[in-house]
Amino acid sequence: MSAAVPVSSRLPVFPWDRLEPYKATAAAHPDGIVDLSVGTPVDPVPELIQQALVAAADSPGYPTVWGTETLRDALTGWVVRRLGAAEVTHRNVLPVVGSKELVAWLPTQLGLGAGDKVAYPRLAYPTYEVGARLCGAEPVVYDDPTELDPEGLKLLWLNSPSNPTGRVLPKDELTRIVAWAREHGVLLLSDECYLELGWEAEPVSVLHQDVCGGTYEG
Repeated sequence: MSAAVPVSSRLPVFPWDRLEPYKATAAAHPDGIVDLSVGTPVDPVPELIQQALVAAADSPGYPTVWGTETLRDALTGWVVRRLGAAEVTHRNVLPVVGSKELVAWLPTQLGLGAGDKVAYPRLAYPTYEVGARLCGAEPVVYDDPTELDPEGLKLLWLNSPSNPTGRVLPKDELTRIVAWAREHGVLLLSDECYLELGWEAEPVSVLHQDVCGGTYEG
């Protein structure tokens, strides 16, 4: 009986580790290194957020999985007001510990595994690949997702505005991709964590009625 293959053997070398020799080379330059490898916030925490944290400090007990009713009201209100969604209820939102944890574990939580494919942009956040490999699925990269072979493709990640390229997918392109994913029964997940950071273009969510047609199927 063969030994089980450890999960670690399925995981790629993380980019920060691959960058180490290049960091050493750059650090040797007379002007030093500009290190953009980890997007750690350096700006002061806004006073409003500090006050909210202080006000919530005396909250003994464990929180519910889907948060308080006030939080869910804030989430659904923002989704409708900012993303152009419609008829969003508390059942459509869920606070999570962090986006990296959700991205990494969602393929597993959806029951994906060997024989399934998970697709993501060629230049992308490395955790899309990690999530696919954790559950034993096959990671697939794309330049245009509608050119993928849909056979066995169970999950398609979009990321607009993109990390790391900054590319913003226009509304027409998002609409085309959503239609293609529905046609082939591919679950589409749109990572929009930089939606508020559009500079030269106005980012649009896949939840916008003009993109998804007012239905969130798929």
